[in-house]
Amino acid sequence: MLSRALALAAVLVAGCTSLPEPESPAAQTYARRCGECHRPYGPGSMTWPMWEYQLGRMRLLFTQLNRPWLSSEEETLVTDYLKRHAGGHS
Repeated sequence: MLSRALALAAVLVAGCTSLPEPESPAAQTYARRCGECHRPYGPGSMTWPMWEYQLGRMRLLFTQLNRPWLSSEEETLVTDYLKRHAGGHS
């Protein structure tokens, strides 16, 4: 259990160093919540419409798995963060 927690922490730290605004509450929320299941991808890796689609897919997946989705505050932080730093034209 401890090794799993350490591995997760290492992934989160590694992911955070390449994220824009790594110390901001938005980046930390994104890294923590999205990093629970996979590495947090750089916001510039997709355009905003692509992120919007992915967020919808994740919400559906969480519903199917009976897992709690982001709180409204977390969702606002993550959404605004991804919009602000999305690649290409938003």
